[in-house]
Amino acid sequence: MDISKFSDPDFDVKEWVNGALRLPKDSKTSVDAHASMLVMKLQLFIQEVNNVLEETGGQVVQSLPRILRDVEAVRQEALLLRDQMLVVKEDIKKVETETLHSMQRLVELDSVKTRMQDTQQALQEADNWATLVLDVEQVFETQDVDQISEKVIRMQQSLNVLHDVPDYEDRRKLLESLKNRLEALLSPKLITSFNNHNTIDAQRLVDVFKGMEREGRVKEYYIQCHKNTVQQLWQSLQDKKDTSLRENLNTLYNELLSKWQLEMGWCSQVFTSSLGMLVKVFGESMNALSSSLGQSLHGAVHKSQEPVTTLIELRHIVLKFLKNFSKSLQSVDLSVSGPILFPLVESIHLPYCQLLVQYGSFQQQALMKTLFNINMIDANFDETLRTVSSTVSNVMSSSHLSIENCLQLTQGWGIVSVIKAIEAYLVQFTKKLSLVLQDLQGRYRQAKSETGSETGRNGFQDDWSSLQWIFQFIQHCGDFLLRVSAFNSSVCSQVLSLSDTYTSPANSQIPFNVFDYLSIYHPEEHTAVIGLLGAIEKNGDGHVLLPATTNQIQVLVKQAHTLAFDVVFSQLKQKLIEIPKLKVWSRSTSSPLESPQALTDDLPSFSLSPLTYITEIGDHLLTLPEQLEPFTSQDNPSLAAAMKHGRLPFTEDDGENRDLSLSDMWLDAIARGTMETYVESILKIPRLTDAAALQLSTDIGYLCNVLAALDQPPIPALTALEKLLKSDKETFPRFKDDKHTESALYQSIARLRTWD
Repeated sequence: MDISKFSDPDFDVKEWVNGALRLPKDSKTSVDAHASMLVMKLQLFIQEVNNVLEETGGQVVQSLPRILRDVEAVRQEALLLRDQMLVVKEDIKKVETETLHSMQRLVELDSVKTRMQDTQQALQEADNWATLVLDVEQVFETQDVDQISEKVIRMQQSLNVLHDVPDYEDRRKLLESLKNRLEALLSPKLITSFNNHNTIDAQRLVDVFKGMEREGRVKEYYIQCHKNTVQQLWQSLQDKKDTSLRENLNTLYNELLSKWQLEMGWCSQVFTSSLGMLVKVFGESMNALSSSLGQSLHGAVHKSQEPVTTLIELRHIVLKFLKNFSKSLQSVDLSVSGPILFPLVESIHLPYCQLLVQYGSFQQQALMKTLFNINMIDANFDETLRTVSSTVSNVMSSSHLSIENCLQLTQGWGIVSVIKAIEAYLVQFTKKLSLVLQDLQGRYRQAKSETGSETGRNGFQDDWSSLQWIFQFIQHCGDFLLRVSAFNSSVCSQVLSLSDTYTSPANSQIPFNVFDYLSIYHPEEHTAVIGLLGAIEKNGDGHVLLPATTNQIQVLVKQAHTLAFDVVFSQLKQKLIEIPKLKVWSRSTSSPLESPQALTDDLPSFSLSPLTYITEIGDHLLTLPEQLEPFTSQDNPSLAAAMKHGRLPFTEDDGENRDLSLSDMWLDAIARGTMETYVESILKIPRLTDAAALQLSTDIGYLCNVLAALDQPPIPALTALEKLLKSDKETFPRFKDDKHTESALYQSIARLRTWD
């Protein structure tokens, strides 16, 4: 029996009993017998546990006296230790009390000794100073630099001791004049040793300057020496007439990198803080070049036919240099930090900063230049549409390329100015697209005027070829919208990926390629970049970067949809607006010879047939699904995107309509337009006879049946109008207070039927 489960904290009695009493199927032992056996085993286990507990308890009781004796012994030892520590404390206090006077006396004697030694040294140095003053002039006459240096250094040591003498200031001025004379003798030799990288001479001369406490002057000579070398190198490159600026920059930066590696090894042997020293030297040298280098860059970019391309090429040269420079620095000392390197980084970027600030305007000029030569309108409109499609693709590719160039050249800091440039570029392109739509409108009007007298089936003109062009144009506009949306999301993601660059560029360990030039040279745009980052972090890729472009495209799409609707609806509208002019409305009776659709007062309403005008309209409506199918049946994301932003006339801009298919949207718009225009035309009829009213209600009923076949419900005004027309003079007043009948509609029908 397994009794380990009894020690489980989550032991369940019922579960254990059920498990213990569960017998195998082939067991011949009864449950009662098995239970008795379990009880017996449990009793044995209980007895065994009791025995163990009793034995353990006895052992504990036997051990208690020994434990108590041990505890008492420890307590006695602790008390003894406390008494001994008190004795030691008293002894220490006694020694301090007895020796305090002696120690004070010793301290006083030591102070006296120190003062006597200082006085002795001062007297010696005073004597040395007088001797050195006499000797130094003689040594200067010999022009022996080593002896002069020794004398001047010793005089400096003497002066350090004699700082409290009354004529200290006179002595200091004398020593400074001697140092100046010595420096004048040493400086040519120091510069020569720097230029020739003579380590031994340089170390000796540096030690002399340290002895004179003029180590800072050594660094100034070293910086000036290096600056002159770099300036001479750049001047020699500029004097060459057969080399381009690109070649000169490559040569300059290659030489600088070689000098860095050479100076790094040599400088560490001469100066103690060699890395910091060298960083300062190269920073000062680059600052000395910044003006001349900046003028050369400015001239090259502004004189270039393609300033963006030129700036990219020149910028890539310095970025390559910075990358190699960073690797060289990291290989020497990984602990170097951003604040130490920042002046050097700034000096390298400095000649390019003003051009980078203007990068947005350069990019806008380049983009606008590509649009200047674009003419999308062709005599063959099919060719025009093909040009529109390819141009949309090229325009968005240029926009993406502009962003990529911005990220490479400005590390993302020029993103706001480039987005503005792209916005202006895309708005201008949208205006060119509007010219294409105007051309299409002109072609449609011309085609209408040329074929105005020609009619097709059911008296309607064939405008479906024009509609095909318009739908293709709308599709290209939708494609443009989708590409702008994708561009927007892509740029938002790229800006978010540069969050660390925007928020903490100065904290980068090696900040060569992350230089925030905007905070120094264009603070307003720097604030705009940080604001853009905050807006994107808040709104995600839903933040609209190109609002003007999006609005312009949406306006263009709406205009195109209006034109497409006019093409489809124009013949229907023409039929509908002619309704008030029909003479049939004013006749009370009519001879069959006069009209096949004669109206009589004697015939019941169910015997009336719809007039020709309404049957032609109905037939045309019934053919619309088939006519629209080629344009709306295919799965076309571009067309769907355009429809989302281009509301058709006579439709409501709500969520329900946006969930409809393209064909349903078009049928809904045409059906609503037909009904609303029909109601307006009916209300323009001068006068209606009773027979004409019955005929008109029959026509309305026919139109409602046609619309029902197209799954289009009638508008309330049309339904109310049908009821008003069917009513006679006695029942007509009942509709005056009907909540489904508008008061204006009631008054209009009463006027038409002369019941007002």
